[in-house]
Amino acid sequence: MKPYEGLRRSTLLLGSTLTVMAGAIIAPALPEISRAFDHLADPELMSKLILTLPALFIALLAPVAGYFVDWSGRKKVLLFSLLLYALAGTTGAYLSNIYFILVGRALLGISVGALMTSIITLIGDYFEGPQRSAFMGYQAAFASTGGLIFISTGGFLADLHWRFPFLIYSVSLVILVMAMVSVYEPRRTQPAGGVRLISLDLLRRIPAQALWVYVIAFFSFAVFYMIPVQLPFMLSSLPDVSNTQVGIAIAFMNITAIIMAFSYPFVKKRLDFPYIMGLVYILVACGYAIISISESYWMMVAGILTGGLGFGMQMANINLWLVNLAPAEIRGTLVGYLNTCIFFGMFMSPVLLQPLVGLTDLHASFSLVAILLVLLAFILMYSGKRGYWRSAE
Repeated sequence: MKPYEGLRRSTLLLGSTLTVMAGAIIAPALPEISRAFDHLADPELMSKLILTLPALFIALLAPVAGYFVDWSGRKKVLLFSLLLYALAGTTGAYLSNIYFILVGRALLGISVGALMTSIITLIGDYFEGPQRSAFMGYQAAFASTGGLIFISTGGFLADLHWRFPFLIYSVSLVILVMAMVSVYEPRRTQPAGGVRLISLDLLRRIPAQALWVYVIAFFSFAVFYMIPVQLPFMLSSLPDVSNTQVGIAIAFMNITAIIMAFSYPFVKKRLDFPYIMGLVYILVACGYAIISISESYWMMVAGILTGGLGFGMQMANINLWLVNLAPAEIRGTLVGYLNTCIFFGMFMSPVLLQPLVGLTDLHASFSLVAILLVLLAFILMYSGKRGYWRSAE
């Protein structure tokens, strides 16, 4: 066993709390941010951009992060990303120009993309077989734990002032110190001809099934991000609902998500990747159906909790699916492509939903998405039964 094994595992798990829901930390403050910049032409749109812009920059630059993970090393990228996370994430706490804040959010996106890519790649390097499946489940659970703690805290801080939630991003400095002490650079074989960000040889080495995983990841996280993007406005329209309650409601999704993420290794022993993905879609569809008919705060919370049952397995399943398919020497690069699909899906979530909202309203949109998820769940399960995905196991 390598020195600092316990601290190293803790570093990877605590680092995971800073990733998927990083942009959503300030979600409870969106209505207040919109009012703070009501002198702009479209303050609601600008506030939503503050939430979603990190996802765009993760999507654009995660492959670059993956390239550096394979070329310069996992640990260097991890340390750089943790430092940039704190510096960029806190800009909203003290900058008054919204365009400068948006620049900070873009830099935050770069740091999150590098952080996620390095952590998932290191998990793939450090663990194999059942240990890898188990740790991916723990990683997803801790990512959900970060959402639970940080978003609910963000809601409390947003009631004090809309700037205060941005201070949460400074916690990455603690994990930076932990990583400096415990993380080691794993041995790896450089591919023939060196590492390339993009090349014909690299494209030929990407398993065909991985391309489907990328498509599933894009769609799944576009659906997932409906919660932090759309729910604050649905909840704040209810009578006597505070920013703290908005933050708690969104964070509640992570309660059931944590439970399901911890149970993922046991589920994976019994079901293959497409079946688990189909189960995820059915659970999320049930949650969204409840949200679509909700007329009260607690009924919406019930829908969020139900959807969280699916989201708890989603991240672990998609990450493990891709890591199992990826050759070790280009694992970082392929994980970078996966993060591009995940966060481009998040960024595009409000854009993709807007036509539905324009034709109906948010409640009906959640209902239509639920129907689509059920249809896709049956397609995934049927194709899994026919053996189309068997090579991923």
